Amino acid sequence: MEHKFINRAKKLSLSQINFKEYFEFYRDFICPYVYSYLLDDNTEIELKFNENNFSHLLGLHKFKKLSSYKKSQNINDDILNSKLLLKDLISLEPNKLNDELRDRLTYFPVLKTLLENTTSVLKYDLNIIWNSKIEFSFLLRSDKIAVLVYLAVKEIRNGKKICVPVSLLVDRNDRFLKSGLTELKIKSMKIVNKI
Repeated sequence: MEHKFINRAKKLSLSQINFKEYFEFYRDFICPYVYSYLLDDNTEIELKFNENNFSHLLGLHKFKKLSSYKKSQNINDDILNSKLLLKDLISLEPNKLNDELRDRLTYFPVLKTLLENTTSVLKYDLNIIWNSKIEFSFLLRSDKIAVLVYLAVKEIRNGKKICVPVSLLVDRNDRFLKSGLTELKIKSMKIVNKI
């Protein structure tokens, strides 16, 4: 099955964003798989995506309108029924669309390219980054994306590092690597169907 976001390495313009199209891509091309990475220090990271993480990964939780939803599934349902649109959220809260949120929304289509072409991982260190608003364990990066985009993931189980996605971060100044976080290369990766 083909999709226009497969092998995408550049962002979309804000006017091209369609939450329904984003969710269908996420559901059909990201969620069915488990992404496993073996790092050069022999750490194993296993990354799993869930449909209910979609709105948070995209940054939609920053809009007050979404706080009225009791379950993420209800958000997904409204997205699929075209009842939740970016233009409506922006018209209700125009000040919410800061650079960070704009980046998360416009670079979301590169997610699959990042996952399939991860070249290294930055390991979180509380001694280096202690004031981050985002709680993460690792930052995955790829050299195939036009701008440096990280996928922040959070460890939820020790041993074999089982992780969930937290955020997409665009780093135009390479601040995370320059901050002194340890960069670990990918020795091997495996993408397998969950079923």
